[in-house]
Amino acid sequence: MNLTIGFIALFISIIIPGILFRRFFFYGEFSKQFNTKDPVLHSIFFSVIPGIVIQILAFLIYGLSLGFNSSYLDVFIIFRDITSDGSHETQEATKNFINYNITTFFIYSIGVFLFATFLGWFCSRLIRFLKWDKKYKLFRYSNQWYYIFSGEVLNLKKFEEAHKFSFKNNKGHEQDTLMTYADILVSVSEQNDRKELYTGYVVDYDLKSDDISQLDKIYLIDTHRYKKKEKVIDENGKEIKDENPTQSRNRLKVPGDIFVLNAKNIVNLNLTYIPSIKKQIEKEAKKQKIYSKIQIGYLILISLIILTHIFYEILGLEKTFLSDYFIQTGFWGKLLGILFVNQLLVFLIPNIGEDKKLYYNFKNIGIKIFTLIVWGVLIYWFVLRKLSC
Repeated sequence: MNLTIGFIALFISIIIPGILFRRFFFYGEFSKQFNTKDPVLHSIFFSVIPGIVIQILAFLIYGLSLGFNSSYLDVFIIFRDITSDGSHETQEATKNFINYNITTFFIYSIGVFLFATFLGWFCSRLIRFLKWDKKYKLFRYSNQWYYIFSGEVLNLKKFEEAHKFSFKNNKGHEQDTLMTYADILVSVSEQNDRKELYTGYVVDYDLKSDDISQLDKIYLIDTHRYKKKEKVIDENGKEIKDENPTQSRNRLKVPGDIFVLNAKNIVNLNLTYIPSIKKQIEKEAKKQKIYSKIQIGYLILISLIILTHIFYEILGLEKTFLSDYFIQTGFWGKLLGILFVNQLLVFLIPNIGEDKKLYYNFKNIGIKIFTLIVWGVLIYWFVLRKLSC
Protein backbone atom coordinates (compact mmCIF):
# COMPACT_ATOMS: atom_id res chain seq x y z
CA MET A 1 0.00 0.00 0.00
CA ASN A 2 2.84 2.42 0.90
CA LEU A 3 4.55 1.74 -2.38
CA THR A 4 1.33 2.43 -4.26
CA ILE A 5 0.77 5.72 -2.42
CA GLY A 6 4.42 6.63 -2.93
CA PHE A 7 4.19 6.00 -6.68
CA ILE A 8 1.02 8.10 -6.93
CA ALA A 9 2.71 10.94 -5.01
CA LEU A 10 5.77 10.71 -7.25
CA PHE A 11 3.60 10.65 -10.38
CA ILE A 12 1.56 13.67 -9.30
CA SER A 13 4.53 15.68 -8.02
CA ILE A 14 7.18 14.95 -10.66
CA ILE A 15 5.98 13.02 -13.72
CA ILE A 16 2.80 14.93 -14.61
CA PRO A 17 4.46 18.40 -14.38
CA GLY A 18 7.33 17.10 -16.53
CA ILE A 19 4.95 15.70 -19.15
CA LEU A 20 2.92 18.93 -19.23
CA PHE A 21 6.09 20.98 -19.62
CA ARG A 22 7.29 18.84 -22.55
CA ARG A 23 3.86 18.81 -24.19
CA PHE A 24 3.64 22.62 -24.31
CA PHE A 25 7.37 23.11 -24.97
CA PHE A 26 7.12 21.15 -28.22
CA TYR A 27 4.57 23.16 -30.19
CA GLY A 28 3.69 23.60 -33.86
CA GLU A 29 6.00 21.63 -36.13
CA PHE A 30 8.10 20.72 -33.10
CA SER A 31 5.15 18.83 -31.60
CA LYS A 32 6.25 15.95 -33.83
CA GLN A 33 9.10 15.55 -31.36
CA PHE A 34 6.53 14.90 -28.60
CA ASN A 35 5.06 11.64 -29.84
CA THR A 36 2.09 9.99 -28.14
CA LYS A 37 3.33 6.67 -29.52
CA ASP A 38 6.43 6.83 -27.32
CA PRO A 39 6.72 4.00 -24.77
CA VAL A 40 5.43 4.89 -21.32
CA LEU A 41 8.81 4.41 -19.66
CA HIS A 42 10.43 6.59 -22.32
CA SER A 43 8.00 9.46 -21.61
CA ILE A 44 8.42 9.07 -17.84
CA PHE A 45 12.22 9.05 -18.09
CA PHE A 46 12.41 12.29 -20.09
CA SER A 47 9.85 13.95 -17.82
CA VAL A 48 11.69 13.36 -14.54
CA ILE A 49 14.33 16.12 -14.81
CA PRO A 50 11.97 18.93 -15.95
CA GLY A 51 9.45 17.69 -13.36
CA ILE A 52 12.00 17.98 -10.54
CA VAL A 53 13.10 21.47 -11.65
CA ILE A 54 9.49 22.66 -11.91
CA GLN A 55 8.62 21.23 -8.50
CA ILE A 56 11.61 22.98 -6.89
CA LEU A 57 10.71 26.31 -8.52
CA ALA A 58 7.04 25.99 -7.55
CA PHE A 59 8.03 24.98 -4.02
CA LEU A 60 10.27 28.03 -3.62
CA ILE A 61 7.69 30.42 -5.11
CA TYR A 62 4.96 29.06 -2.83
CA GLY A 63 7.23 29.24 0.21
CA LEU A 64 8.32 32.80 -0.46
CA SER A 65 4.84 34.08 -1.30
CA LEU A 66 2.27 32.24 0.82
CA GLY A 67 4.58 30.31 3.12
CA PHE A 68 4.30 26.82 4.63
CA ASN A 69 2.82 25.96 8.00
CA SER A 70 5.41 23.20 8.27
CA SER A 71 9.19 23.45 8.10
CA TYR A 72 11.24 22.21 5.14
CA LEU A 73 12.38 19.29 7.32
CA ASP A 74 8.76 18.25 7.81
CA VAL A 75 8.29 18.19 4.02
CA PHE A 76 11.17 15.75 3.59
CA ILE A 77 9.89 13.61 6.48
CA ILE A 78 6.41 13.44 4.91
CA PHE A 79 7.82 12.49 1.51
CA ARG A 80 10.07 9.84 3.09
CA ASP A 81 7.19 8.28 5.04
CA ILE A 82 4.87 8.19 2.02
CA THR A 83 7.45 6.60 -0.28
CA SER A 84 8.85 4.16 2.31
CA ASP A 85 8.02 0.46 2.47
CA GLY A 86 6.42 0.79 5.91
CA SER A 87 9.45 -0.40 7.89
CA HIS A 88 9.75 3.00 9.61
CA GLU A 89 7.20 4.39 12.03
CA THR A 90 5.03 7.12 10.56
CA GLN A 91 6.00 10.50 11.98
CA GLU A 92 3.54 12.98 13.51
CA ALA A 93 4.11 15.47 10.69
CA THR A 94 2.99 12.86 8.15
CA LYS A 95 -0.16 12.04 10.14
CA ASN A 96 -1.10 15.72 10.39
CA PHE A 97 -0.48 16.16 6.66
CA ILE A 98 -2.76 13.25 5.71
CA ASN A 99 -5.48 14.30 8.16
CA TYR A 100 -5.56 18.06 7.61
CA ASN A 101 -3.50 19.14 4.59
CA ILE A 102 -4.19 16.57 1.86
CA THR A 103 -6.74 18.89 0.19
CA THR A 104 -4.23 21.75 0.22
CA PHE A 105 -1.70 19.42 -1.44
CA PHE A 106 -4.04 18.66 -4.34
CA ILE A 107 -4.82 22.36 -4.81
CA TYR A 108 -1.09 23.06 -4.76
CA SER A 109 -0.57 20.27 -7.32
CA ILE A 110 -3.12 21.85 -9.68
CA GLY A 111 -1.18 25.11 -9.35
CA VAL A 112 2.03 23.24 -10.20
CA PHE A 113 0.36 21.74 -13.30
CA LEU A 114 -0.68 25.20 -14.48
CA PHE A 115 2.81 26.53 -13.73
CA ALA A 116 4.41 23.67 -15.71
CA THR A 117 2.08 24.35 -18.65
CA PHE A 118 2.89 28.06 -18.65
CA LEU A 119 6.62 27.45 -18.22
CA GLY A 120 6.74 25.05 -21.17
CA TRP A 121 4.78 27.48 -23.35
CA PHE A 122 6.88 30.48 -22.27
CA CYS A 123 10.31 28.81 -22.61
CA SER A 124 9.59 27.54 -26.13
CA ARG A 125 8.36 30.93 -27.33
CA LEU A 126 11.28 32.71 -25.66
CA ILE A 127 13.82 30.42 -27.34
CA ARG A 128 12.21 30.91 -30.73
CA PHE A 129 11.78 34.68 -30.23
CA LEU A 130 15.43 35.19 -29.25
CA LYS A 131 16.51 32.67 -31.94
CA TRP A 132 18.59 30.74 -29.44
CA ASP A 133 17.78 27.49 -31.24
CA LYS A 134 19.52 28.85 -34.34
CA LYS A 135 22.50 30.29 -32.47
CA TYR A 136 23.18 27.55 -29.90
CA LYS A 137 22.89 23.78 -30.30
CA LEU A 138 21.93 23.47 -26.63
CA PHE A 139 18.52 25.03 -27.36
CA ARG A 140 17.99 23.47 -30.80
CA TYR A 141 15.03 21.15 -31.27
CA SER A 142 15.72 17.60 -32.37
CA ASN A 143 13.35 17.94 -35.31
CA GLN A 144 16.09 18.84 -37.77
CA TRP A 145 13.75 18.40 -40.73
CA TYR A 146 11.73 21.46 -39.71
CA TYR A 147 14.83 23.65 -40.03
CA ILE A 148 15.61 22.03 -43.39
CA PHE A 149 12.17 22.21 -45.02
CA SER A 150 11.30 25.66 -43.60
CA GLY A 151 14.54 27.22 -44.84
CA GLU A 152 15.63 28.20 -41.32
CA VAL A 153 18.67 25.99 -41.80
CA LEU A 154 20.07 28.92 -43.78
CA ASN A 155 20.09 31.00 -40.58
CA LEU A 156 22.04 28.52 -38.47
CA LYS A 157 25.47 29.72 -37.42
CA LYS A 158 27.55 27.59 -39.81
CA PHE A 159 25.31 28.37 -42.77
CA GLU A 160 25.35 32.09 -42.00
CA GLU A 161 29.14 32.03 -42.31
CA ALA A 162 28.81 30.28 -45.67
CA HIS A 163 26.27 32.85 -46.88
CA LYS A 164 28.94 35.53 -46.97
CA PHE A 165 30.79 33.61 -49.68
CA SER A 166 28.30 31.27 -51.37
CA PHE A 167 24.96 33.02 -51.80
CA LYS A 168 24.23 36.04 -53.91
CA ASN A 169 21.47 38.67 -53.75
CA ASN A 170 21.38 38.28 -49.95
CA LYS A 171 19.69 34.89 -50.32
CA GLY A 172 19.83 32.93 -47.14
CA HIS A 173 20.74 35.54 -44.53
CA GLU A 174 17.63 36.13 -42.40
CA GLN A 175 15.58 34.89 -45.32
CA ASP A 176 11.85 34.30 -44.95
CA THR A 177 11.03 31.30 -47.10
CA LEU A 178 7.74 31.29 -49.00
CA MET A 179 7.96 27.72 -50.30
CA THR A 180 10.51 24.93 -50.58
CA TYR A 181 10.99 23.20 -53.92
CA ALA A 182 12.38 19.67 -53.74
CA ASP A 183 14.19 17.41 -56.21
CA ILE A 184 13.92 13.89 -54.81
CA LEU A 185 15.73 10.89 -56.25
CA VAL A 186 14.01 7.63 -55.30
CA SER A 187 15.28 4.09 -55.64
CA VAL A 188 12.55 2.06 -57.37
CA SER A 189 14.38 -1.26 -57.71
CA GLU A 190 17.63 -2.28 -56.07
CA GLN A 191 18.12 -5.27 -58.38
CA ASN A 192 18.59 -3.31 -61.60
CA ASP A 193 19.57 -0.07 -59.85
CA ARG A 194 16.50 1.72 -61.20
CA LYS A 195 15.87 5.24 -59.89
CA GLU A 196 13.25 7.90 -60.53
CA LEU A 197 13.32 11.64 -59.95
CA TYR A 198 10.36 13.52 -58.47
CA THR A 199 10.04 17.29 -58.10
CA GLY A 200 7.46 19.45 -56.34
CA TYR A 201 6.73 21.93 -53.57
CA VAL A 202 7.00 20.55 -50.02
CA VAL A 203 3.83 21.25 -47.99
CA ASP A 204 4.32 18.84 -45.09
CA TYR A 205 6.23 15.83 -43.85
CA ASP A 206 6.01 13.02 -41.28
CA LEU A 207 8.74 11.64 -39.03
CA LYS A 208 9.19 8.05 -37.94
CA SER A 209 7.64 7.46 -34.53
CA ASP A 210 10.62 5.43 -33.31
CA ASP A 211 13.28 7.78 -34.72
CA ILE A 212 12.44 11.44 -35.28
CA SER A 213 15.70 12.00 -37.13
CA GLN A 214 14.33 9.91 -40.02
CA LEU A 215 11.67 10.96 -42.51
CA ASP A 216 8.60 8.78 -42.98
CA LYS A 217 6.61 10.60 -45.68
CA ILE A 218 6.85 13.80 -47.70
CA TYR A 219 3.79 15.61 -49.08
CA LEU A 220 4.27 17.39 -52.42
CA ILE A 221 2.09 19.57 -54.65
CA ASP A 222 2.59 20.43 -58.33
CA THR A 223 4.55 17.20 -58.60
CA HIS A 224 6.40 16.04 -61.69
CA ARG A 225 8.12 12.77 -62.45
CA TYR A 226 11.12 12.42 -64.72
CA LYS A 227 11.04 9.26 -66.80
CA LYS A 228 13.99 8.04 -68.79
CA LYS A 229 13.46 8.40 -72.52
CA GLU A 230 12.95 5.15 -74.38
CA LYS A 231 14.70 4.41 -77.64
CA VAL A 232 12.57 5.09 -80.72
CA ILE A 233 13.04 2.64 -83.62
CA ASP A 234 11.95 3.43 -87.16
CA GLU A 235 10.54 1.01 -89.73
CA ASN A 236 14.02 -0.08 -90.77
CA GLY A 237 15.01 -0.96 -87.22
CA LYS A 238 17.28 2.04 -86.79
CA GLU A 239 17.24 4.24 -83.70
CA ILE A 240 15.81 7.70 -84.28
CA LYS A 241 18.05 10.34 -82.76
CA ASP A 242 16.55 12.66 -80.17
CA GLU A 243 16.06 16.26 -81.29
CA ASN A 244 17.23 17.42 -77.87
CA PRO A 245 20.01 15.03 -76.80
CA THR A 246 20.89 17.10 -73.71
CA GLN A 247 17.68 15.98 -71.98
CA SER A 248 17.79 12.28 -71.20
CA ARG A 249 14.41 12.22 -69.36
CA ASN A 250 10.85 13.27 -70.06
CA ARG A 251 9.10 15.56 -67.54
CA LEU A 252 5.66 14.14 -66.73
CA LYS A 253 2.99 15.77 -64.56
CA VAL A 254 1.81 13.53 -61.72
CA PRO A 255 -2.02 13.72 -61.63
CA GLY A 256 -3.73 14.64 -58.36
CA ASP A 257 -3.61 17.46 -55.84
CA ILE A 258 -1.22 16.00 -53.25
CA PHE A 259 1.50 13.44 -53.86
CA VAL A 260 2.54 11.42 -50.81
CA LEU A 261 6.06 10.09 -51.19
CA ASN A 262 7.36 7.29 -49.01
CA ALA A 263 10.71 8.52 -47.71
CA LYS A 264 12.04 5.01 -47.11
CA ASN A 265 13.64 4.72 -50.55
CA ILE A 266 14.95 8.27 -50.95
CA VAL A 267 18.49 8.28 -52.30
CA ASN A 268 19.15 12.01 -52.10
CA LEU A 269 17.27 15.24 -51.63
CA ASN A 270 17.92 18.65 -53.17
CA LEU A 271 16.03 21.70 -51.88
CA THR A 272 15.57 25.16 -53.34
CA TYR A 273 14.22 27.89 -51.04
CA ILE A 274 11.95 30.49 -52.61
CA PRO A 275 12.15 33.75 -50.62
CA SER A 276 9.08 35.77 -49.68
CA ILE A 277 9.39 39.57 -49.57
CA LYS A 278 5.80 39.93 -48.37
CA LYS A 279 6.38 37.50 -45.52
CA GLN A 280 9.47 39.43 -44.45
CA ILE A 281 7.54 42.71 -44.40
CA GLU A 282 4.69 41.13 -42.40
CA LYS A 283 7.19 39.62 -39.97
CA GLU A 284 8.84 43.00 -39.35
CA ALA A 285 5.44 44.68 -38.88
CA LYS A 286 4.41 42.01 -36.38
CA LYS A 287 7.67 42.46 -34.49
CA GLN A 288 7.17 46.23 -34.31
CA LYS A 289 3.62 45.69 -33.04
CA ILE A 290 4.88 43.42 -30.25
CA TYR A 291 7.59 45.92 -29.31
CA SER A 292 4.96 48.69 -29.15
CA LYS A 293 2.83 46.60 -26.80
CA ILE A 294 5.88 46.01 -24.59
CA GLN A 295 6.47 49.76 -24.37
CA ILE A 296 2.81 50.39 -23.52
CA GLY A 297 2.93 47.63 -20.92
CA TYR A 298 6.02 49.21 -19.38
CA LEU A 299 4.31 52.61 -19.12
CA ILE A 300 1.22 51.04 -17.53
CA LEU A 301 3.30 49.00 -15.08
CA ILE A 302 5.54 51.87 -13.95
CA SER A 303 2.46 54.10 -13.60
CA LEU A 304 0.78 51.50 -11.39
CA ILE A 305 3.92 51.24 -9.24
CA ILE A 306 3.99 55.02 -8.76
CA LEU A 307 0.26 55.13 -7.97
CA THR A 308 0.72 52.26 -5.51
CA HIS A 309 3.33 54.27 -3.60
CA ILE A 310 0.96 57.25 -3.47
CA PHE A 311 -2.30 55.48 -2.56
CA TYR A 312 -0.96 52.54 -0.55
CA GLU A 313 -3.23 53.41 2.40
CA ILE A 314 -6.36 53.29 0.25
CA LEU A 315 -5.23 49.94 -1.16
CA GLY A 316 -4.62 48.63 2.36
CA LEU A 317 -0.99 47.73 1.69
CA GLU A 318 0.09 49.00 5.10
CA LYS A 319 -1.51 45.83 6.52
CA THR A 320 0.46 43.44 4.31
CA PHE A 321 4.04 42.15 4.45
CA LEU A 322 5.06 45.43 2.77
CA SER A 323 3.83 47.49 5.73
CA ASP A 324 7.33 48.27 7.05
CA TYR A 325 8.41 49.55 3.66
CA PHE A 326 5.41 51.83 3.09
CA ILE A 327 5.14 53.16 6.67
CA GLN A 328 8.80 53.61 7.65
CA THR A 329 10.20 54.72 4.29
CA GLY A 330 10.09 58.41 3.44
CA PHE A 331 9.58 60.15 0.11
CA TRP A 332 13.20 59.91 -1.05
CA GLY A 333 13.44 56.25 -0.04
CA LYS A 334 10.31 55.39 -2.02
CA LEU A 335 11.69 57.36 -4.97
CA LEU A 336 14.83 55.21 -4.84
CA GLY A 337 12.63 52.11 -4.83
CA ILE A 338 10.72 53.31 -7.89
CA LEU A 339 13.95 54.18 -9.73
CA PHE A 340 15.42 50.75 -8.92
CA VAL A 341 12.34 48.92 -10.23
CA ASN A 342 12.30 51.17 -13.28
CA GLN A 343 15.92 50.29 -14.03
CA LEU A 344 15.04 46.60 -13.82
CA LEU A 345 12.23 47.08 -16.33
CA VAL A 346 14.53 49.01 -18.69
CA PHE A 347 16.24 45.73 -19.63
CA LEU A 348 12.95 44.54 -21.16
CA ILE A 349 12.12 47.71 -23.10
CA PRO A 350 13.08 48.09 -26.80
CA ASN A 351 14.77 51.30 -27.95
CA ILE A 352 13.91 53.62 -30.85
CA GLY A 353 16.54 53.62 -33.56
CA GLU A 354 17.52 56.27 -36.08
CA ASP A 355 15.06 54.77 -38.57
CA LYS A 356 12.26 55.33 -36.01
CA LYS A 357 11.87 51.58 -35.55
CA LEU A 358 11.95 49.73 -32.25
CA TYR A 359 14.72 47.26 -31.54
CA TYR A 360 16.74 45.80 -28.68
CA ASN A 361 20.18 47.33 -28.31
CA PHE A 362 22.63 45.37 -26.16
CA LYS A 363 25.57 47.66 -26.87
CA ASN A 364 24.81 49.76 -23.78
CA ILE A 365 24.07 46.79 -21.52
CA GLY A 366 27.13 47.58 -19.39
CA ILE A 367 25.86 51.08 -18.61
CA LYS A 368 22.43 49.70 -17.70
CA ILE A 369 23.93 47.10 -15.37
CA PHE A 370 26.16 49.72 -13.73
CA THR A 371 23.16 52.05 -13.21
CA LEU A 372 21.17 49.16 -11.72
CA ILE A 373 24.01 48.41 -9.29
CA VAL A 374 24.19 52.07 -8.25
CA TRP A 375 20.45 52.23 -7.55
CA GLY A 376 20.67 48.89 -5.77
CA VAL A 377 23.44 50.09 -3.46
CA LEU A 378 21.56 53.31 -2.70
CA ILE A 379 18.27 51.57 -1.94
CA TYR A 380 20.06 49.05 0.28
CA TRP A 381 21.94 51.74 2.21
CA PHE A 382 19.12 54.21 2.69
CA VAL A 383 16.06 51.89 2.76
CA LEU A 384 16.59 48.16 3.28
CA ARG A 385 19.33 48.56 5.87
CA LYS A 386 17.09 50.73 8.05
CA LEU A 387 14.14 48.34 7.68
CA SER A 388 16.23 45.40 8.85
CA CYS A 389 17.37 47.23 11.99
